[in-house]
Amino acid sequence: LKVDAAGVTPVTFGDSDSMSVGDTVYAVGNPLGELEFTMTSGMISALDRTITTSDGTDSGINMFQIDAAVNAGNSGGPVYNTSGQVIGIVTAKYSSSGVEGLPVNDAVAIANDLMKNGTVTDRAQLGITLQTIPDSAAQYYNMPDGAYVNAVNSGSCAEKAGLKAGDIITAINGVSVTTMEQLNRVKNQFTAGQTITLTIYHGGVSSDVEIILMDRANA
Repeated sequence: LKVDAAGVTPVTFGDSDSMSVGDTVYAVGNPLGELEFTMTSGMISALDRTITTSDGTDSGINMFQIDAAVNAGNSGGPVYNTSGQVIGIVTAKYSSSGVEGLPVNDAVAIANDLMKNGTVTDRAQLGITLQTIPDSAAQYYNMPDGAYVNAVNSGSCAEKAGLKAGDIITAINGVSVTTMEQLNRVKNQFTAGQTITLTIYHGGVSSDVEIILMDRANA
């Protein structure tokens, strides 16, 4: 909320898809639970960061990184652009090097889903554990750039589609993906129940596999 002479008015959401590295941002929150309405400034350090769950599955949420100072108590606070629009929500502090924020477009979609369904049920999941193949490893082993499948969850949509550990995902619906972060960003444009086509490289052969995305509870 913003307070002006007329009273309290709602904040305005910006478009987090239009963010760029280097953009100036401002974080507002309650660091340490004691310093209300503290504002710090910084810039967007990186886009398309992924925070994964403790078991390393692909249910990580796409984030952007800022270098504005934040502490415990800032989480849930807004991140503003220079036009005073909310473009993200402070989500997690990463060591001492920066902080991750949830893009506001994703936050709004999650909030709408919670209000409509009472739970976030439509977040598309594959049910696999991934890692990005370093360029040096790809060149040494003559493999394509992509997201390497470390493991496939039993009963997941990925297993039903025939994915196996050792597969390399190089594209979704024809859109090239060279990292785990890119894969998650493209995948998050879809919802559970939709069918997508993954381009898979395995054993020197590329093939297309159709997969029906599942939600978090079933992936």
